[in-house]
Order: sequence, then C-alpha cells, then structure tokens
Amino acid sequence: MTLNTNVMADLAKALAPFADPNYKHTTPSGTPSTPYYHGPGGLFGVAGLERDLIHTRVSGRGVAWVLPKFSSVTTDPLFPYITGFQDESGSEPDGVCDDAPVAGAGKSCIQTAPFGRYTRMTREMEVNRVGQKINRGEFTDIRTINDPIAPELGLSIFPSIGGSTQLGLGAEMLARFLEVGVAFVNKVGPQTYVGNPTNNSGPGGYKEFMGLDLLIGTTKVDAITGTACPSLASDVKDFNYKKADDLTGDDIVRTLTTMYRYVKYIATKSGLNPVTWRFAMRQSLFWEITDVWACAYWSYRCGTIANTGTTNNVNIEGRSQTEFRDAMRNGEYLVIDGVQIPVIVDDFINEDSSNDTNLIDVGCFASDIYLIPMTILGGRPATYFEYFDYSQGPMQSIRDGRATDDFWTDGGQYLWHKKTPLNWCLQYIAKIEPRMILKTPHIAARLTNAVYCPLQHERDVLPTDAYFTNGGVTSRSAPSLFSDWNG
Repeated sequence: MTLNTNVMADLAKALAPFADPNYKHTTPSGTPSTPYYHGPGGLFGVAGLERDLIHTRVSGRGVAWVLPKFSSVTTDPLFPYITGFQDESGSEPDGVCDDAPVAGAGKSCIQTAPFGRYTRMTREMEVNRVGQKINRGEFTDIRTINDPIAPELGLSIFPSIGGSTQLGLGAEMLARFLEVGVAFVNKVGPQTYVGNPTNNSGPGGYKEFMGLDLLIGTTKVDAITGTACPSLASDVKDFNYKKADDLTGDDIVRTLTTMYRYVKYIATKSGLNPVTWRFAMRQSLFWEITDVWACAYWSYRCGTIANTGTTNNVNIEGRSQTEFRDAMRNGEYLVIDGVQIPVIVDDFINEDSSNDTNLIDVGCFASDIYLIPMTILGGRPATYFEYFDYSQGPMQSIRDGRATDDFWTDGGQYLWHKKTPLNWCLQYIAKIEPRMILKTPHIAARLTNAVYCPLQHERDVLPTDAYFTNGGVTSRSAPSLFSDWNG
C-alpha cells in the first residue's frame, strides 16, 4: 500500500499541538461537583416543597443589554476615516491667467477592533446521578418564576438560557448551563467598560475586547502606521472627585450640558445628524444627579449675572421641581436644552470608594459617566457588538470532521463542546468571541471621577463587589436511615 506523503505530513502537522505536553485539554476529573438540584443531598431534595421558586439574585443590566449585535467572521476589520485636509499651497494670482493656489491633500486614519475570547465550563456531573429522587415525597415540578439572569437576555450578547426554568429531574444539565450563563454575564458585563487587549494571555486562550474606557478615549492612532489621529479623539473630562450634588462652580449640570453640546456640535458640523445619544451611569449616581438637576436646570445662570457679580433671587415652585425630578427618574433620562437624553443605568461600571483613594470621603463613591452615540444618520448603528459567528465556517469544519460533541447556540454566538467523558462523568465548555465597535468616537464623551454619597448603597451584582449579598446553603445532607446491614 502506498501512502500519500503530503497527506500524512499535513495530518502530523495538524496533530502536533495535541502531542505537546503543554496542551491543556483534559477529561472530567472523575469527581462530580455538588450540589445537585434533586435527589439525596440535592438543593431541592426536600419533601413537600411548593412548585413556584423565587430567586433573590440581583440581575445586572446596562449597556451590554442595549447594544445591537451582528455576526462576523472577519478577525481584523479596518475602519477608514477622512480626518481632515491640509492647507492650500501657493499664492493668489495677479493676472487673469495666472495659476491659483493648490488645494490641500486629504488625510486619513484607519481604526480596528479585535475580538475578545471568553470561556466558561459547567460543573462536572455524573450522568446516572441525574433523575434520582429521595422518595415519592420529593416533587420534581419546581420552576423559577423570575429570570435568574435578565429579562432582556435573549436580545443581548449573553446566552439565552434564562427565563422561567423548570428544575425538574431532567433539568440538572439545564441548571448547570444556567450557571454558565450567569458566569458569562458576570465576566462580559464589566468588560463592556474595562476590556483591554493588554490583558490577553500570550498563547491566546484568553482575550479581551476594547471596552468603553478605551473606545471613548483621547488616544486614537492609525492602525497601520501608529500615527496620531486627534480628530477622532473623544471628549473626556475629569470631575476631580467633586460631589454630584455640589452646585458651586462648574457643577454636574453645567459640565454634562457642555459635554453634550460639544459632541452635538461636532455631529452637526460633520454631517452625522440625526444622532441618538444615551448616558450610562451607576444607579446611585443617577439618583444623586436627579436630586439636583431640576433646581440647577431652572436656575442656571439666573442666580448670579455674569461679569457683574450681581446676585438675584430665583423663585422655583417646589411641586413643579419635584414633578420634573420624578419624571426624569421614572423615564430614566436627563433634560438638556429641552431634549430628553435617555440614561442607561449600568451596574457594571467600575466604582471606587475611600478604600481606593483618600479623595473620596468615607461613605461616598466615585464612578464615570458615559455619553454614547447609539445611532447616526437617522438609524445607522454607531455603537454595537459583533461576535465571531460559529454557525458559518467553523461549523462546516465540525461537520466535515464528524465532531458531534460540538454545537453552537444563540445564532452562532456561543460554541459548546462536550469534553471527552470519563466513564459517566460529564462536563461542557463554552466560549464566545465578541468585540465592541464604536464607529464615531469623536462624538462620544466621558466624565470621570464623579462622587456621590447615597444614604444606602444598592445591592451589587458581582460576587466580588462590596455590596453583594446572597447566603443560603450550598449542600444538604442525604437521608440517614437505619439499615439491616448495620444492625
């Protein structure tokens, strides 16, 4: 028999990574992870439970739940811009047939956006352990009546495995997939802001996309040459740890108003209108700002006449001010120049306290406010997610290789792999490769280090945050019964 040497060489090359002792592919450990949800020692392996189950997890929400998402298989997109024109050269003509000045050449800048790469695994389970129940007193029709992740989940970049989940005997694997969904939310949610490719692992197993702290920034360079492109820079202002309810000097109302007017001017003069913007900020900060916004908005520039120092009394009717404040809170918007700018309350924006800097009083906190262009030119997306689409090229390779242990979900957003079982021990791993794209950074803005001092901080979403609350049991004892063989 004659072997095709080219085919064998290609096969050897393809299998080489798997022969590497550093190749990190493992089977389940053989030690299933507890707790299970039913059966001996299960979380709900208790006789007589009512059917409806309510969870107390505080589900995060924010920009990641609002941005549209689009599929892509392009790893290194290049976004071109005309960033200006050089000045003309030459002099004005003397005679009627003399040469005229030569028009200046245009300038360009190219931007890019890399994919991130995030992976999470289910807890290991023993297949035959699923389906067990203690006795006839254990009900298996338990269901969650509120979504453990977020109502908007199916429309976002996160896996759509939330909803009213039936935690019956056959739903053990579904419950563990749900745990993976929560893990992805807790990871990708903060990455919307702090994602930075400098944190990538060397071999590429972990990658971060560019979050809003980079996208809405002042350092913009050409992706090919590294040349600075200042006309693409965002408007970033530092509030210098001033309190949001301090209405002296350049207060929060004047600062956010100026920020909005600045980017609106650029959008108008560069032909991007109509543009829709949204603010994004933490919940407590939004409450603090709306506490003072109505008063400052109605009395701005009235209390003191500029250049003269003359002080006037301004009378504001209290009921109207309260109605204005409540309307902004219930509708989640701020009013600037008569325009309602929607506010996205985002639980994943980074928050500092007095433990991080002595510029913040004890009991107070500081975070950033983002002004994000959502659409331009009457509906064209300006800020959005893209995800590597596993339903396209990769799945064809999987089909060709008969790799039936791999499958995609959520329209190709997530790729799942069933690890090689260790006898009856089973585990799944999933990954997503998303990126955020901000096509118009020059009409985006950010206000850093705004301080707020709530009477009570709301619950946090992430287990690592200071105001995260859960509690409860993580395991229950299996029944201990008398037996003939131990008599």
